[in-house]
Amino acid sequence: MTALQCAVCETDDDFAQASLFLLEHMRDVHPSFSVLDTVTLIYHYLTEGSVVLVREGGEAVGLGAYYQGTREEAFADKEIALIDLALAARPHRGTRVFLDGFGFMVRTISERHPEVREVRLTAQSDNKYLNRLYAKFVRPYGVRDGALGEETLYAGPIEHILSMLGKWNRV
Repeated sequence: MTALQCAVCETDDDFAQASLFLLEHMRDVHPSFSVLDTVTLIYHYLTEGSVVLVREGGEAVGLGAYYQGTREEAFADKEIALIDLALAARPHRGTRVFLDGFGFMVRTISERHPEVREVRLTAQSDNKYLNRLYAKFVRPYGVRDGALGEETLYAGPIEHILSMLGKWNRV
């Protein structure tokens, strides 16, 4: 198995590869996700957030996206980072793709945005896989109606998450 490489998208080629990965795996985001939903999401990530691409042997195998701040506060709440998406290609689920990608994203947030104190995550409430993963790092604090149905909200101090990642990476 080739080593995983995680990087924040910065070039047009990075964004193109991330966009194609998301379009190819849009039904994994939600079964009712459309091309228009996906293109809209990509636009929001490009203009308001940051995209992390996980590659293996140069091929995209996972993608994550985060915002510094929340849309509800017009991104003025800079002490919060919202990880809006964590997606791995099906053959790579249950591997280190989630742990390496999530760890890279949280460390990147900590380094690039030192004012962030809390990390929030959202998952479709019916996505048992993602909810189980998120619950290993942070606590649920509520639910809300999202564009694609009920979402479970998670939050925790960034230092706690970094500590938990350190324990997981000792294996």
